[in-house]
Amino acid sequence: MTSRDRSGTLERQQLTRWSKLEYHKPAQILRRLRALEVELADIEMDERVRRLRTSGLKQYREWRDAALFLYGLGLEQGRDIQYATLEEADYDFVARWPQDGAFHFCPVQLKELPPSDLNSKADLEQIIAGSTKDPRPTSTVLAIRLSKAGRIDLAGVRISSVPWNQVWFFWASAPNSTRWTVYGDALSNPGQFTFDYPT
Repeated sequence: MTSRDRSGTLERQQLTRWSKLEYHKPAQILRRLRALEVELADIEMDERVRRLRTSGLKQYREWRDAALFLYGLGLEQGRDIQYATLEEADYDFVARWPQDGAFHFCPVQLKELPPSDLNSKADLEQIIAGSTKDPRPTSTVLAIRLSKAGRIDLAGVRISSVPWNQVWFFWASAPNSTRWTVYGDALSNPGQFTFDYPT
């Protein structure tokens, strides 16, 4: 992830605003959520609620996904990346990390290839193609959670001209979600990194 400004839109006013947001440490958020999952494991509830798949719980699922993506990316890049929830324009949250004595910021758009039981017809290339309506270059990074079971040849995924600064994928690489993988930047020399869910 970079703070490179492809569009010239990261104006001083926007950076000042982002600097005043409340930022969260992904590992702390993920540990709290795992503790809550364990606490609620034996309680009978609607499976959609347990999986955060109701419209009322969507924001919490997205915040968890933001924490998962940035936790793994931070480990891979050796950075202390934090995030603030702010859904605007073409992004869902803002990432921040210290570097060279200053904070760097990057807006991130979240998308998901959903599990088959929720949408069996969802197609990754269509999700990428439909991820934005604005063709102008942006400084925003696109992060897509792959929740559909089965293997996907990410190197073979066609990413037609997209305005995103970078494109990343992340997914649970163990059935019990104790291990995760991030893959990207798919637009330039992609690599893959696997990490353990924080305990």
